[in-house]
Parts: sequence; structure tokens; C-alpha cells
Amino acid sequence: MRIDENYKNVVKRCYKCNTAIEPQIRDQWFVKMQPLAEKVIGAVEKRKEIAIMPEHQKRILLHWMHNTIDWNISRQIVWGIRIPAWFRGEEVAISIEEPEGDGWTQDPDTFDTWFSSGQWPLLTLGYPDSNDFKTYYPTTLMETGADLVFKWVPRMIMFGLYRTGIVPFKTVYFHGMVNDAQNQKMSKSKGNVVSPIEMGDKYGMDALRMALVIGNPAGSNVPLSEDKIRGYKHYANKIWNVTRFILTQCEGASLKEKPPLTESDEKLLAEWHKTGAEITDDLAHYRLYLAGEKLYHYFWHTLADVIIEESKQTLSGDDAKAKASRQWTLYRLLLETLKCHHPFMPFITEEIWTHLPEKDSDLLIIAPWPIEATVDVTSHS
Repeated sequence: MRIDENYKNVVKRCYKCNTAIEPQIRDQWFVKMQPLAEKVIGAVEKRKEIAIMPEHQKRILLHWMHNTIDWNISRQIVWGIRIPAWFRGEEVAISIEEPEGDGWTQDPDTFDTWFSSGQWPLLTLGYPDSNDFKTYYPTTLMETGADLVFKWVPRMIMFGLYRTGIVPFKTVYFHGMVNDAQNQKMSKSKGNVVSPIEMGDKYGMDALRMALVIGNPAGSNVPLSEDKIRGYKHYANKIWNVTRFILTQCEGASLKEKPPLTESDEKLLAEWHKTGAEITDDLAHYRLYLAGEKLYHYFWHTLADVIIEESKQTLSGDDAKAKASRQWTLYRLLLETLKCHHPFMPFITEEIWTHLPEKDSDLLIIAPWPIEATVDVTSHS
């Protein structure tokens, strides 16, 4: 385009003060996208090397790759990685270091954010020769926001394939946006921002984590209200109270060796293992919200409301064998549900773990998962 040509342009305005943002005509750097986009299409659509969750985000990503335009990678901003281009008169040199000879001037432009951050899987692992890169590339899961389906994610895929020939990750999990209680986008200008620091200080980070996970399927936006976070603070209190009751009732009991169990206790454990297997399968397939909901309902409405209430008569009765069986069963249910809670509520569960008399590891974070998945966890379709 020549400067003396007439052309139409949409003049943008600042969303805060409505001041016109004056357009300027400048030389720009572009990357030809078609060869790079073909690499993404091949990995996602043809060879199915990368699973996209939820499925509709895969269609969005592929639409952008099939209809891509050349990428303007230069930005006229202060912060960023300087473009490694040097000028001397009519000469142009592409080099990280200044070329030999006098009179060279580096291009003042910086790289587009996504050109820089698209190299994240490579640079964070010390590509190409570090042990970290050789050990951890490619990784299993990339979890990020749904708004990055045509920005960060395809850039990481194309750069990984361009430099290594290998996809940088096997599964992409797109979460939705965290909105306010009315499901509107949070904005400082609107004043509807929910501060995670303030909510964590007020109700605990475990409560905040549960509020963010439960009711939040992959790719969907989640409305976040203080009432919801407060509700999971009450749930954290319930975990403390259940733990206190079970430890009090098991004080002095032999918990290391499994005693002969009553038929009812065998049934209780079998029912929990069925629920626990569903939770494990949900986690293995990234149905995090379902896993959290099932665990919540089992712990509160089955363990606390039903099993513990029914156990009080047995624990206060004269049948020593039935009491020993129920003590061991309650303690086993506590151990295994704490392990299942740990990915959701790591702080309270790790603290409770330090007070348990019998356990299979000093730290909960390294304790073995209590239940095996009943399906192939390598398939995430």
C-alpha cells in the first residue's frame, strides 16, 4: 500500500476514555502461515496425535487453521522480545547478535506475544539439549482458557512440530472463563471482579478451588459468587468434623491389621469402591467437575449423614467384634476419601493427614491413589 492511496480504516477508540487511537502506517514483519497451519491440521485432524477437549473447540481450532492468513508478528510496543533484524542502509541481516561491521541498527519492533509464548514448551524445558527437555517433552496435558484456541495453543503446536517434529502435548483441556455471579465477564471498569486472594483469605483456598471446579464442565463459563465459596468453606468444616469423630471413636483401636469384617461393613466398602472407581475414571478422563460432585455427595450425604449416624449405635454397643469391624471400616473410608479429596482440597487434607495414626506415607501428596481406574486411562476421547 502506498501512502498516497486512499483507503478505509476503522478508527479504534479507547474503551475507557473514548479517545481516538490514531492509525499509523509502518513496515511490518509477517510469517507465511499455510505451511505451519498444515502441521497443526495434520497432528489434530489427520493423525489425531492431539485430543482437544471439549470437542467443539477442536472444530474452532481447525476452522482457523484451514482459513488462516499470514501472521503479522511485529509489534510497536516497549516491552517484548526484540525482533532479531538489523539494518544498514539497504542491507538487512537476520541475527540474534549484531552483525560484524559498523553502522548496524536493530529493528525497534518486538515480537507478537503469541510468537514469543508459542515457544513456551520448548524454552521452559531447555530445548534442545537439557535433561528436562529429553525427559518431559512432549508432556501429557495442556490446560488453558478457551479464548486461546486460535492464539496460544496452535502456536505451541506448530512451533513444536517445526522445531522437533513432535507435538508438544497429547491432550488440550480448555476451561471456560470465570465470570461474576451474574455470569458476566469480570472487569475492573465494571467493578465486578472477585479477588481470589481476598476470597482465599476469607474462606480458604480449598473452598475457592472447589467452587471453581464443581459445576464447571470443560469449555463452559463458570459464574463465581461469594456464596458459592462460602458453601465450600462449610464443606471444609464438615471434613474436619467427620475426621474428628472418626479419630475419637477409633482411639485405642488396632487400625493396622484388618479385623474380620461384618457383612454390612464389607458392603459399605464395596459401595465406596464403586463410587471411588467412578471418581477415578472421571479424573482420568478430565471430567473434573463430575469427580468433585460425586466425591462431595458421597462424603457429606453418605459417609457423614448415613454411615456415621448408623455407626453410633454399633460404636457404643457391647459387640466388640462388630465395633472393631466398624472402627476399621470408618478409618479406611476416611483414609481413602482424604486421598480422593487431595487434588481438590490439598491444604486441609494434608494438614489432617499429619494427625492420622496409621497411614502409608508421611505426606499425603505422595501417597498411592486408593482405587484403580476401571477403564483405559490413556484414551481421552
